[in-house]
Parts: sequence; structure tokens; C-alpha cells
Amino acid sequence: MKHQLSLEGWTYRLRPVTKEDAQFIIDVRREDADRNRYVHRISPEIQEQLKWLEAYFERDGDYYFVVENRVTGRKEGLIAFYNVVDKKAEWGRWVLRKGSFAAAESVYLLYRIAFEKLALEELYCRTILDNTAVVSFHTSIGEKTRKIDERSIELDGNLYDAVEQYANRETFYGDIAPKLESNAELIMKRMLEKEIGGFRFSHLGIACKSIDAEIPIYRLFGYKVSSEIFIDNEQGIRGVFLDAEGKPQIELLENLQDAHTLDQQLKNGIKIYHIALLVENIQKAIDLLKRNRGRIIKPIKDSSFYKKKICFMILPNMLMVELIENNM
Repeated sequence: MKHQLSLEGWTYRLRPVTKEDAQFIIDVRREDADRNRYVHRISPEIQEQLKWLEAYFERDGDYYFVVENRVTGRKEGLIAFYNVVDKKAEWGRWVLRKGSFAAAESVYLLYRIAFEKLALEELYCRTILDNTAVVSFHTSIGEKTRKIDERSIELDGNLYDAVEQYANRETFYGDIAPKLESNAELIMKRMLEKEIGGFRFSHLGIACKSIDAEIPIYRLFGYKVSSEIFIDNEQGIRGVFLDAEGKPQIELLENLQDAHTLDQQLKNGIKIYHIALLVENIQKAIDLLKRNRGRIIKPIKDSSFYKKKICFMILPNMLMVELIENNM
């Protein structure tokens, strides 16, 4: 069915399947014949897939998703739940690209959409009993086995026994979700290290009317001035860094005379102007944030203080980040 349900996780997001995904559906389901031998075969003809999608868009109670990698922007799989009756639904059509790490998080996101956005009470799946790898996955994450239906799934003219496994809200949030989220967090860390070297915290930029008036306040918290005062005429600001043991570094910023860079923050009483992050490759970091709806507000330039490339971006939650290339 046509729906607008989506959810972003750590490394992956689920978003609705569209007609533009027709070729991807064909490719991922035909990619590895041995690994996908328990998946219903589909035609390689795109017109046949488009016809199937048109029929799907007209069905009620059928929610089909593409699994996308938030770090790379690549599509990595498909997953769905359907046959919604009495707040229960079957989930399946689960196929991932060879080498994808999306298994745990794609299932985690699917359950959350079903329980949190549609208020369902249970998801269940029916897997061919001989598909031991998938059956083992369901068991390992904490799904319960309800029954085995003999010779109940037909595939390529053959009948197979099917095992039905399920989880309700209590099982999911109590047992399954913590495991899957822990796995997702670990994969995100590894993915960021591989793709861009990760984001490493540098400092908080604090907007103020007067640096001189602000410093005594931060001294109460153990901060002391740790840099010379610097001037950035291009940005229209004057700044200085403060450090304190066991606390995050901060950068106090004030407008230069006749400059208005910080006016909006000061007017609205917003002290934190930006969060600064160190990255190994600034262009790759920019591309990643763009894939996650970030936009550049101050393009790459050489910092007057760091003597390194920097760039300012605004994220969808209106958080401003300063990227600092630190590839030494």
C-alpha cells in the first residue's frame, strides 16, 4: 500500500518502497541464488515488477520498505509487514544485499514502526524450517516459536514445513530491542570509522555579548583561558578558548564591531552557537551529513585559528556543526 511510514535508526533507515525501486527489488532478490533459495523467484523484467508494485499500492494492510544505509546512502535491502488483522501482522519479504550489516537494525526498525506508529500488538513470521540460518536468527534475538505447520509453504512446486515465530510488545521491548539496538550502535561506530574516520568532539561554540563579561562566570566552573584571543574578519567574530579538567572545551564568541553573526542567537537567548567536530576527511563528512538532510551554511575555508579546513553545516534538528579537518 502507499504509505508514508519511515524511521531512522543508527546506521540504517526504513522508508517506503516506490516505483523507482523496481530495478533494485529485482537485483537484490536475484543477487545470490544460493543465499536466496528460500525466496520466491521473481521475473527479471522490470515491467513485471512495476505491475506487481501497482497491485501492492492498492492493497490495504501491506507495508513494504527499502532498507537504506544512512552513512553511505546505498540501498541494502527490503523488508515488510502485511496481513494486518486484530493488531497483529506477519512480517517478511526480508532480503539483504550480500555483505550487508543491516539484519539486526532493519528488524529493530520494523518492529518499532509496527508498534509505535500503527499501535500493533504482535509481529510474527513464517519461515521455511530448512532455512536454518534465518530460523536461528529469529531464535537468537528472542522471538518465540508458536508452531510448526507441515508442508504449508509452496516454493517452486515443492511444499515445505514452516515454523511460526513471533514477538509481542512485552517481548520486544523487554528482550529483543536492547540486543538489536546494542548491535546497531556497534555497527554505526564501525561504519563511521570505515567511511570517514568517525566524528570526534572538539568543542562547544558559545555565543555571548562580551567575552570579557563571560569569562568570570566560567571561572566558577573551573575554566581558564587556554588560547590567545583571535579575530575572524570573514565570519565577523572574535573568540577565545577555555579549558577545564574533565569538562568539554568551549569557545566563547562575540560579534566584531558592526558585525551581526551572532545576533539571532543572542536575541533568542541561545547560548550554544555550534558543536565542533574533528573529521579526517571534511568532504566525505559533508557528503554524509548531506545524505542525512544537512546543508552547508558556510562553505569550506581555511580557519584563521586552526590553519585547517573548516565548514559550517545546519542539520535537520537546527543544530549547527562546525567540521574541522584533522588528518594529521
